[in-house]
Amino acid sequence: MLRKDTSLNTSSNILGINLDGERLLVVCGSPTGTIYERLFAPIPPQADFPTVLELIMVQSDRLLTLTKAQHLALPECVSVAISGNVDPETGVLSTAIGFPLWKLEPVRSQIQLRFNLPVALEQKANAGALAEYYFGAGQKAGNLVFIALAPAVRAGILTDGKLYTNSGGTAGQIGNLRLAAEGPAGLARPGTLSGFASAAGMLELARMRFPQHWEADADLFQIIRDAQNGDPFALEVFSEAGTQLGRGLAALTHLLQPDLVVIGFPGCLLEEAFIQPARAALSAATDLAGSALPRIVPSGLCARLLELEAIAPAIHQFRSQESK
Repeated sequence: MLRKDTSLNTSSNILGINLDGERLLVVCGSPTGTIYERLFAPIPPQADFPTVLELIMVQSDRLLTLTKAQHLALPECVSVAISGNVDPETGVLSTAIGFPLWKLEPVRSQIQLRFNLPVALEQKANAGALAEYYFGAGQKAGNLVFIALAPAVRAGILTDGKLYTNSGGTAGQIGNLRLAAEGPAGLARPGTLSGFASAAGMLELARMRFPQHWEADADLFQIIRDAQNGDPFALEVFSEAGTQLGRGLAALTHLLQPDLVVIGFPGCLLEEAFIQPARAALSAATDLAGSALPRIVPSGLCARLLELEAIAPAIHQFRSQESK
């Protein structure tokens, strides 16, 4: 959370950080959702916390050099979206599927120490829910569930603008749900929801179902482009992944009865091929009337989602304080 003495206002700038185990994104943005500059950097495999912290500092220095050249004001706070189980009260990340070497890392306090600025910190799925609520498909939604697809399938839950969190920050891990005795794993266990429907899982599913169809170096975005161009093999992969996602959302739907389920990146690129099968599977799995089912929609931000996730935690704290 931001310190109570923060001077953040609508004309302030925010240094945003988004971490998911594969890449680091740093942005300079505003509380109104404007992104002025952005820099991406790959994260070395098996990187420990000190290594990533140093990378954050290097990339942030580069970013601030760019913003100074544009005569933009220095940021007045730091906003962080990070994959993994991060305690909302202590700011300590206990474990993270994308950072296997990280154990009980004091993420918020270390970033605050380095920058000497107030820091807002949220788990990535929660940050995605906030980004959609303020700027995307979830605007004006009463009860919203955001489904992150990378590095694992995870839910961020918002009710009347308030995040659902628990001690330790472990809530929302629906990707651990076991759907089959075997199957793709992604970064999770074989046959889980993350195995079938996460970004890494869908790529593995494609190679498992059609091992000769794509070149060895083909990535998920190649398969997405193929689906968009009508490739029947790619369409079959995303239909299976979407169907498993819909089945995985059944218990969550019965439990929460959300108004809206927003599908994050890269699933938002494939409404007909991926999201439509999820809708059909959810209907079949719940046996609910259409009026009782949540609307399942692609992210309204989609390709911009990572940028808005980065600054959403600070924006949420700012707007929550404004409303008091």
